[in-house]
Amino acid sequence: MDLATDQHGLVRRSDAVRTDSTDKQLQRRVDARQLTRLWPGAMADRELVAGLARIEQHRLTVLAAAAAGEPGRIFSHVSAAAIHGLPMLSPDVARVHVTSPKVGKRSARVMRHQAVVASEDVMVVDGVCVTSVERTACDVARLGTSRQALVVLDSALAAGADPDRLAKILESSKRFKGVETLRRMLPMASKLSESVGESLSRAVMFEIPGIPIPRQQVTIGDDSFTARVDFLLAGTVIGEFDGMVKYSGALGGDKPAWQTVVEEKAREDKLRALGYTVVRWTWRDLQDKAAFAALLTDALRIAGAPPFANPPLMDKATG
Repeated sequence: MDLATDQHGLVRRSDAVRTDSTDKQLQRRVDARQLTRLWPGAMADRELVAGLARIEQHRLTVLAAAAAGEPGRIFSHVSAAAIHGLPMLSPDVARVHVTSPKVGKRSARVMRHQAVVASEDVMVVDGVCVTSVERTACDVARLGTSRQALVVLDSALAAGADPDRLAKILESSKRFKGVETLRRMLPMASKLSESVGESLSRAVMFEIPGIPIPRQQVTIGDDSFTARVDFLLAGTVIGEFDGMVKYSGALGGDKPAWQTVVEEKAREDKLRALGYTVVRWTWRDLQDKAAFAALLTDALRIAGAPPFANPPLMDKATG
């Protein structure tokens, strides 16, 4: 017996029981590992759920909670970010987050945050009442580390968030938990970051004393060759974050991985011929701040860049 699903692939108990299914039949499918219960009254095909990334599983859970729960709830924080599709760094998606003027409390499934959300910071996405992109990014940033804050703020700006609205939300959050993290990182946020890895790279750079503020997405070259690079430091060092996806073939298309490697090598040789020092790093390099710092400082020294005296930006979680 096929079960009707909504546009998101959810099986709603209220719809199924109204047709030709019973609670016992639905439970048998859950017990047989054909269905996964995402929320009381809402399920989805187990293989569908298993094939999703963790954040997409959370997004489906939020959709299930919205479909089966109380009308009018405002989903917020990482749950709203999942609905908006905002990239984040290691988000905690153990619970669904909602914001309400009522006293907040934690349960096994729900984290309730007590706050009044301004009307301009509430919107409906995919049928779900969520905080706006600006309010969502600020909420996630406040409750995260400096690195997590910069990633989500970058993501919001890249998605078209209004910088003035972000600033106003910061101003209205003076008494909120974690506002200092938001205050510290919002001025550093940029719409030019094109991935979580690039945002994280900048966040780690900001923690390292003596590293100049990087310029992003800079086009350099001459009459015969131009290239856009991820980062340019001190006008002489090109920094490139390698997510490794482009070398794995995961982006699709007809180009084999070896051809991508050859083209990257030729591009890098041309950049060096123009007088730039080129340094590359991966996710693994960003996990070791001391090694990453050495990588950058060595490149700056080789390029003959003068020392920089900027103070590091960090918090207890990343220091």
